[in-house]
Amino acid sequence: MAFAFLTLLIVLTIIPAAYAQQTSLLRVVVLSEEDGNPLVGSNVVLYLPGGERLLYNCVTNSDGFCEIRNIDANREYELRISYIGFAAHWQKLNFEKGERKTLRIDLEPEVGEINEFTVQGNREITTGEVGIRRIGNEDVARIPTPGVDGDLVSYIQTVPGVVSTGDRGGDLYIRGGTPEQNKILVDNLPVIKPFHISNMFSAFSEEVVQNAEMYAGGFGAEYSGATSSVIDINLRPGNMRNFSGSGAVSPYLVSLQLEGPVKTDRQSILFTARTSAIEEVAPSLIGKEVPIQFSDIIGRYTIQEDNISCNITGILTEDSGEVVPDRQVVHSWTNSVLGARCLGYDPRFEYPIEISVGYTGFENKEGTTATTERYSAIRQFYVNTNLKEKPFGIPVNYGFGVNLRTYDIKLDEQFTNYTSLDRVVPVINVFLSVPWKPNNKWAFQPGLTSQISLDTPVSFEPRLRMSWQPDGTNRQQLSFAAGRYVQFMSGVSDQRDIGTVFTVLQPINSGDPLPSSLHGIVGYQQKIGNAFIANVEGYVKDHKNIPVSKWEPEARLQIETALADGFSYGFDVRFRYSNYPFFVSSGYGWSVVEYEAVSGDLGAWIEEPVFKYYPAHDQRHKLNTVIGYQFAGFEANMRWELGSGKPYTRVFGFDLSVRVPAEDVVDDPGQVRTLYSRPFGERLPYYHRLDVSLNRKFSISGGWSLSAETGVINAYNRNNVFNYDLNTLQRVNQTPLFPYLSVKLSKN
Repeated sequence: MAFAFLTLLIVLTIIPAAYAQQTSLLRVVVLSEEDGNPLVGSNVVLYLPGGERLLYNCVTNSDGFCEIRNIDANREYELRISYIGFAAHWQKLNFEKGERKTLRIDLEPEVGEINEFTVQGNREITTGEVGIRRIGNEDVARIPTPGVDGDLVSYIQTVPGVVSTGDRGGDLYIRGGTPEQNKILVDNLPVIKPFHISNMFSAFSEEVVQNAEMYAGGFGAEYSGATSSVIDINLRPGNMRNFSGSGAVSPYLVSLQLEGPVKTDRQSILFTARTSAIEEVAPSLIGKEVPIQFSDIIGRYTIQEDNISCNITGILTEDSGEVVPDRQVVHSWTNSVLGARCLGYDPRFEYPIEISVGYTGFENKEGTTATTERYSAIRQFYVNTNLKEKPFGIPVNYGFGVNLRTYDIKLDEQFTNYTSLDRVVPVINVFLSVPWKPNNKWAFQPGLTSQISLDTPVSFEPRLRMSWQPDGTNRQQLSFAAGRYVQFMSGVSDQRDIGTVFTVLQPINSGDPLPSSLHGIVGYQQKIGNAFIANVEGYVKDHKNIPVSKWEPEARLQIETALADGFSYGFDVRFRYSNYPFFVSSGYGWSVVEYEAVSGDLGAWIEEPVFKYYPAHDQRHKLNTVIGYQFAGFEANMRWELGSGKPYTRVFGFDLSVRVPAEDVVDDPGQVRTLYSRPFGERLPYYHRLDVSLNRKFSISGGWSLSAETGVINAYNRNNVFNYDLNTLQRVNQTPLFPYLSVKLSKN
């Protein structure tokens, strides 16, 4: 199967040379005249003169690029390019037979009423919105965060189906999946855990995010190596025309940002750095210790030449602190990323070519301030190529890549009999998808992904996305997605104790079954007017061979795993109303997550032969409402969240462990052990929280400006429980009422 798949990919690279189209081709790069940055989602259309008939159209991607193929030659066309908030571009074009044109178009910002015409463009995904949440930086900015700029992870946590353990830990569970079953990409560069130890922040602030797409399931064949979800983030390039910078201070963190052209309109740099201040500020501000520290640095070098666009990106994050204060257990993790993503659309290329290459490293530790007791790391070197062809008139997207992974594990023997692992695992991935739109109502995208490694079976992962638009527009849309998904790695943690976020990342051993899942999602979307959108989705995920740490009645991480099967299902309902100056978004999610495994594999003290349980990320109900209003230069935002309690494991008791006859009970009373009751047998209470903010930007002479934001996290000071600590037997609450005032000084 794998040989046939690789052969097909090779054939696809040869066919186009023999069957090159003799029709004409238009490639367009749309940029902002203000800063030279790409405008994502611009409408590019070709009309007959006079605008009587729309003939061709496309929508720009994250590079501001799109292309229109199979244009009939020897005819005059009218090119129109539009983007909300910018003046439209009009231009007449003529094509000779087989001619390939490449245009760079700057759009000027437009102040006042915008007469925008609507075009149903073919985006990268034409098969409906099911399972997808598209995120712009304006969405991120609306979520109250104790800093002037919003943060991506704060927004993601408002999405129905996304669960976090609380306000710290940096882990996200998406529609029943665990953190290691998610795949996070930054400009096609994988990042393991870019979320900070405070769950209000990630490495991606509003100021650096261009857009993002969260695939809660049913993602296409171009994504491999994840069995639950994908978060695909695009960072913005630096300003291509002017130097600018900013500095911000808040009770939670301080930040610095610099950007500007290296070569005007062609090359730019962007640099941001942030570090937390909450550990020093919290005692005087809220009267309690918050023993956490985090920081992140992002650097970006962008090249936009006539026929190529490249982004070279470096990311460094560091987190450390006590997830549960007073336990005196320090958790820490780091991410280091360096890579490049290039899109080539030279006239010599029949189709654009995208190549990504780079390095990703992730380390996480747990121990005391003096000693590291547990350590796990994964390092990846990778190269990926994405291509497009149209053999025999059929559009085909395909690609392949190589990922060389190195795993390094060291565990203190007091936690497990397994103490170390050092292993290198190469993985080859290939994919093929066929976006087919027979008419303006139906769209299909079947696909196939395969992963190949030296000591594991070849994966076979068929995918399908489809949509139906009854009236031929996206005013109403019924869509469906399904597929099989496989991973060649796993993460092991003790889910009974949410006070620890240490995870052992390890490869799948030779002969062991691969973790896999089946997804099925159906969704309906309705637009009413230009301001209101309603969306409802139902989903099912069937996970197989989930490695879970073997349980013992005492608190102890086991690297040895049992295999569990997981089944999650639920539905989401979302409403969105946006009509200046008002904005309202509300989403409700209901879900069930259930695991089952052979009790003898999990732990001997469980009586029933097959143990079924609801894991710690099973949350029945979640409701989020975000409201925004702009007035007199101010912007007010509010977020209210309600969530049902998640399962936890109650402590049965304590005893002293003595190894007889090696230890003498007279001289050594033994080591204190915490004994568990039935795993996940209890549930935490409901929680709810209100966050509010008010911000305004003030212009200062000489191109300087000052932005200020004041707000409150947990405005009515509810005592939401984080967990009942197993070691101190104390209730640990989430963030109490937290007022803040943040300021940001910018120079344009």
